[in-house]
Amino acid sequence: LPRFENYEIAAFLKAAREVAGDFYDAFLLPDGNLALVVGDVCGKGIGAALFMTLFRSLIHATATSDITCRRSDMKTLSSGERLENVISFTNEYIADIHGDANMFATVFAGILDRDRNILHYVNCGNEPPLLVRSGRVIAALIPSGPVIGVIRGAAYEVREVEFERGDVLIAFTDGITDSKNDLEEFFGTPRLVKTVQSLDPAPGPLLKGVCQFLLEFAGTSEQFDDITLLALRRNV
Repeated sequence: LPRFENYEIAAFLKAAREVAGDFYDAFLLPDGNLALVVGDVCGKGIGAALFMTLFRSLIHATATSDITCRRSDMKTLSSGERLENVISFTNEYIADIHGDANMFATVFAGILDRDRNILHYVNCGNEPPLLVRSGRVIAALIPSGPVIGVIRGAAYEVREVEFERGDVLIAFTDGITDSKNDLEEFFGTPRLVKTVQSLDPAPGPLLKGVCQFLLEFAGTSEQFDDITLLALRRNV
């Protein structure tokens, strides 16, 4: 994970099988801003893992490119425009080249503006990330577009959220909320919110604590889906 001034990042991924369809990424862009991605490819096993690699590579390569898919200079784009270009290109490529495979991914992707402390984001059918402020979850970043890889020409709305000092963003896949215990009860979003609000807000301890709560909740129930979390905190 990259170092980003005044911010702290942590991530966790536990595959349900030998390989995973979940993925996360965090990397610096040519303009010095920070890109964040959490995604979940449909299906399980080798097929999902191969498409996971493709989705992650397309997003990373397109985000760091100097030229957009429309042949314009990336340097002329705002963070929001860059993000929309990245997601739209990835969606069109998968839908056009691999449409017959019926593979798609839910993705949360964002670009954090280092100067203004604003996160530009799109939520493509993923679980809504949680924004924590002063120990309370104050917002859930709900979907702003469809899953990636199915609908040609799909529209993805880029939204914004401002980071105040101490704010924490937690992005995750449905392997968290859909986890079941021995009584076939789901972990669910309300329990996740309660858990997050009870823990140390530092990203590393926070994710470790969530995973410990999840493990205790699951008991002897077998993990059936990949589990992925990524946390970002503004320290200054």
